[in-house]
Amino acid sequence: MNSTDTSSNCHTALLVRTAFSMALLGCFGSLAHAAADDLTELSLEDLMKVVVVSASKFSQSSSQAPSAVQVISSEEIRQYGWRTLAEALNSLPGMYASSDRAYGFLGARGFKIPGDYNMRFLLLLNGQPMNDNVYGQPNLGHEFQLNMGLIDRIEYVPGPGSSIYGSNAMFGVINVITASADKLAGVKLGARVQGDGWRELNLLSAHKAQGGGPNLVFGLSRANKSGHDLRYPDAIGLVTADGSPSIDGMTHNLDQMMVTRSFLEVRQDAWAIFAWAARRDVQPSSPLFGSNFNDARLRLVDSSYGLSSSYQALLSDQHTMNFRLAYQRMTYSSDVPTTDEAGIASVSRDQALGNWLSGEARWLYSGWDKHKIIAGIDFQYDLEAVQKNFNLDDVASPPFAVHTPQRRYGVFVQDEWNFLPDWRLNVGLRHDDYSNRKTSVSPRLGLIWSATERATFKLLAGRAYRAPNAYEVSYARSPTFIANPNLSSEIIRTVEAVAEYRLAAGQEIGASLFDYRLTDLVRQVDLGGGQLQYQNQAAVYARGAEIFYKLRSNHGLNLTGSIAFNRSHDSWEASLSNSPSWIAKLRLAQPVWQDKLTLAAELNVLAPRSVVWHDEKRELATQTQMNLVLNSNRLLPGVDLQLRLVNVFNARLTSPASTDTSVATLPADGRQWQLGCRYGF
Repeated sequence: MNSTDTSSNCHTALLVRTAFSMALLGCFGSLAHAAADDLTELSLEDLMKVVVVSASKFSQSSSQAPSAVQVISSEEIRQYGWRTLAEALNSLPGMYASSDRAYGFLGARGFKIPGDYNMRFLLLLNGQPMNDNVYGQPNLGHEFQLNMGLIDRIEYVPGPGSSIYGSNAMFGVINVITASADKLAGVKLGARVQGDGWRELNLLSAHKAQGGGPNLVFGLSRANKSGHDLRYPDAIGLVTADGSPSIDGMTHNLDQMMVTRSFLEVRQDAWAIFAWAARRDVQPSSPLFGSNFNDARLRLVDSSYGLSSSYQALLSDQHTMNFRLAYQRMTYSSDVPTTDEAGIASVSRDQALGNWLSGEARWLYSGWDKHKIIAGIDFQYDLEAVQKNFNLDDVASPPFAVHTPQRRYGVFVQDEWNFLPDWRLNVGLRHDDYSNRKTSVSPRLGLIWSATERATFKLLAGRAYRAPNAYEVSYARSPTFIANPNLSSEIIRTVEAVAEYRLAAGQEIGASLFDYRLTDLVRQVDLGGGQLQYQNQAAVYARGAEIFYKLRSNHGLNLTGSIAFNRSHDSWEASLSNSPSWIAKLRLAQPVWQDKLTLAAELNVLAPRSVVWHDEKRELATQTQMNLVLNSNRLLPGVDLQLRLVNVFNARLTSPASTDTSVATLPADGRQWQLGCRYGF
């Protein structure tokens, strides 16, 4: 088949998919219109009662928060069948998720560097920071520490959050809040199978004490994924496990994975203690870290363990104190098989170990008329931050080992001043002091106008930072990776305008306009001769808009649509790599057949984008993915069933690879079915 025929077929397939999507969306629109005709009016109080805690570290309505906060509920997670945190966050305006078949990645507002492991987001679990102390990485894919069934809601606070949280909170703060014993209530057994070989069993249990005893929540899950074959178009000619070049770009029996997760929470009165343990073993098909292609010796093992305790002291109606203390541990190991130009094969093993303590004390005061003040101190103290590398086949080769623990102390203060009945001014400032680098100061300013009972307008400005992590600064594996102890912290300055309007009949629309400048960007640079080093780069600039519409009816109809635009470029006006100029999303859930079943659909469209890999520029076409989900609502006593079809049109989806990957692009899975069952008693 010649290129003209191929192009014609591609365009025909795209037109068919687009026509089908438009027809389906037209049906959805008709459903929404019909349902809206007989909606019972929801009160403004109901529409505005969404309470968030992540924007300011105290409870406030989302309309009063100094951010365009988005909340993902447990019901949405269940309705749409999202299996990872990255999948759930990908539903939000302007977000775009991907995977390198080992880890999940997330981009926002036109910015995502392949292989940067989400370091510009701060992940919290019940308010506890979860980014590790070696890579600064929050786990968002299958590596996330919890089963999704434990989640009550996810609060996403877009924009700079360093004024109250410190490092990493550049593009947003993600707070995962687990379900209470009240909500989980009883025991739930679950099982899941997927067409790609995924098999999972999970247990959720909750006990609500009577007579003042502790409330308990427990979760345990175990999943195994068998290997399968996958084609990498860019991999033809790459060296394989036996030293010969790949003739077809196929991997065989790879992408195997085993995941174990456990969680326990104990709450009594003002005390809360939770612990988690997670371990994952994966054999990715992608040739990460410059490894051989189609080599089963490539293996990654990671784990995360932690214990977090908190106490809330209500000193009076005007004074509240909160305390938090935590211990966390992470481990990482990877075996990377390579073959040099002389045909000599070897396996290099990377290891990382992190142990650290963290804590916080904060005071909330509301005794000053029209003011709400929060002030606090927090710290992180590294016990271990170890990185190692050695050759399994050549014991005489000099190993690499470095231990770079650091200490950080932060102090912050924020004042919410309700200076007029309809106006609020939010001012925050934070100072962070590091044992091995310069201090950082992070301000934030928010002006909020409640123009009417339905309309809210916000003008926000802030500065956030990310301190380089131990891997970027200290990792040095000859001859490829060169350390750089002189890295500076990244700085982002953002200005944002937000408008939110609550319509009648459970409808809401909103828009955000943003403009940011990111300086001293840290990214991996190809030095030539096969050498890579992290360096501070020129500034990045972006401006754009995010627009959403939500409809929620008393009859169960839920419709959400969004579109985001951005224009991002560097100091030389060159467009950023992997930055789609627009992202469109639509999702709908509708009960059918006397509310016994719920049909949900999700459509994500990503604009064309350019990607640069080793100075080679490539163009990725528009990517469209639709998922369909059918949920049973207690069709049988105590039993919930779910059938999910992912990538219904079997679209060819690809993601850009990092600089140290042996191929430029990574294929995603095609059409896939998923079947889940949960029994509660």
